[in-house]
Amino acid sequence: MTTPVFSDEIFAAASLHLNVVDDFIAIAQAKLATVTGEFARDSMADLLAGLDEQREAYRATLEATLPVTALAA
Repeated sequence: MTTPVFSDEIFAAASLHLNVVDDFIAIAQAKLATVTGEFARDSMADLLAGLDEQREAYRATLEATLPVTALAA
């Protein structure tokens, strides 16, 4: 079985995206803590569930790949 090699740029972009998703999750969680309406709370909870799925997908991608420069070391 061969391991796919991804470019440093793709790895860096995925890392950046993960950081942005993490920041957005923190913002959404803070807003959720202030929401009192049931519909708004449900809506925010759905948003957070989707963001959690995105975060896990980025984490899995990053864990499965190494930057090309890491292979040269």
